[in-house]
Amino acid sequence: MIRGRSGRWVPRVGALALVVLAGQVVFTALDFDPRLRDWALMATAGVVLLWLALDAVGVGVASWDDPVAPYVRPDAAEDSVHHRVLSNHLAARDPGPALRNLLLELARGRDPHLHDPELRALADGPARRLTATDVDRYLTRIEEPRDHE
Repeated sequence: MIRGRSGRWVPRVGALALVVLAGQVVFTALDFDPRLRDWALMATAGVVLLWLALDAVGVGVASWDDPVAPYVRPDAAEDSVHHRVLSNHLAARDPGPALRNLLLELARGRDPHLHDPELRALADGPARRLTATDVDRYLTRIEEPRDHE
């Protein structure tokens, strides 16, 4: 990569040196009596601006790679269903058994016989309004590791 960059700048620096030298000779021959340092700085500024303009104009149309598709968790749809059930339960005037059934389904996935007394009471009792604290307590009980031997 460095070789490509230096290969582009070496001819430019050489051309700049030729412009400065030729300008110094021409202006001296025309009896303008130029100072080499001042002329070199002015020529450098002019040539650099010209190169900048040529580089900007010579650029082709930008082509972008197709972006990588955003990562979507495989269980994202399930999470949205759970969120919808929880939101509907907490907002409903008369909540149904959907949240209780969902909690029991999760509990039976970890413990098919529901050995935990609180979860057993939830399964045996009637459907009732569950608060956010109740849901948190049940989820904590579901996630607790247990040995059922």
